[in-house]
Amino acid sequence: MSEIHPLANVVERVKEYTKNNISSSVIFDLDGTVFDNRTRTAFILREIAEKFEKKVPALKNIVDRFNDLSLFRYDLSETLANFDITGELEIEFIRKEWEKRFFADNSQLLDVPLSGAKRYVDRIHAAGATIIYLTGRDIERMLVGTTESLRQFGFPVGIIGTMIIQKQDFNESDEFFKVNTVNYIKRLGKVVAIFENEPNNINLLKHHFPESDCFLVKTQHRPDAPNLEVDSFEIDNFRY
Repeated sequence: MSEIHPLANVVERVKEYTKNNISSSVIFDLDGTVFDNRTRTAFILREIAEKFEKKVPALKNIVDRFNDLSLFRYDLSETLANFDITGELEIEFIRKEWEKRFFADNSQLLDVPLSGAKRYVDRIHAAGATIIYLTGRDIERMLVGTTESLRQFGFPVGIIGTMIIQKQDFNESDEFFKVNTVNYIKRLGKVVAIFENEPNNINLLKHHFPESDCFLVKTQHRPDAPNLEVDSFEIDNFRY
């Protein structure tokens, strides 16, 4: 008999806790984990190219290449370099316009869920765990868009057994923010699993929730990310 898939094992562990009236939760990051936000950048660059055609003509000339998401990186400068845009003034202008749009409510609706993500989160929720969307997005600029994005793709949100935890201050580091939520999350019961695309966040959260299964989603992460220091499963998507 083949071994149970690690993703399926999380569902079974949740079911077991629920059966025994033990509260449990599963933590999901959003950007690069539940959602692929490279599409957000692709649409934003297209808008900048069309709106500022004379200012950044090089961007206008490569719009057709924005369909190739493999060219998009975590750092915008690396992304633009992949499109042969290396001029400092152009990059600076594009970055300012990109930042205005990327960290905004309406732009989050341009993200696309990873394959199998919606179905998997549904399974975890149906099994009885509290779904914790723990994201570095800030409340002031991105709470409405985060909720609407989850709702538009059918994820459980705004109902019993779900919560969104976001930063109050955009300038607070994601690591500091996520560690500061630990004591609250501990009161919600057993943390069965953690899903993240940032190795450093997994290292930090696993330290506080040693019994959890950790999953590194292999999309993209910070270029200066440390190596994983804890046992974890690496996945491309949520299908199994």
